[in-house]
Amino acid sequence: MSYYSTPTGNESMDMYGIFNFINQEATGGLFWAMMLLVVWLISFMALKQYSTSRAWTFASFFCSILAIFMALMDYLDPKWMYFVVFMTLIGFVWLKLEGTKV
Repeated sequence: MSYYSTPTGNESMDMYGIFNFINQEATGGLFWAMMLLVVWLISFMALKQYSTSRAWTFASFFCSILAIFMALMDYLDPKWMYFVVFMTLIGFVWLKLEGTKV
């Protein structure tokens, strides 16, 4: 017995329907938020060769661009988009306090 109703053939005819089912019904709206976290972690670790503030800022900026697109396509709840944009602002303040040129 499943905890949620599985989609029928008519409900999953396009990619939006499949992604909407995965995000809204199966995971309670956390699928794309977790994917965004994974992208942030990968980009942060890839840029860790630079300073931590630069890696944080670039990873947050890159994820904020992705979050804006995903929120516009209604895949991501806007609260997660605002959270990533807030992380980007923290990164820019951190860079400014360190005196790093952006």
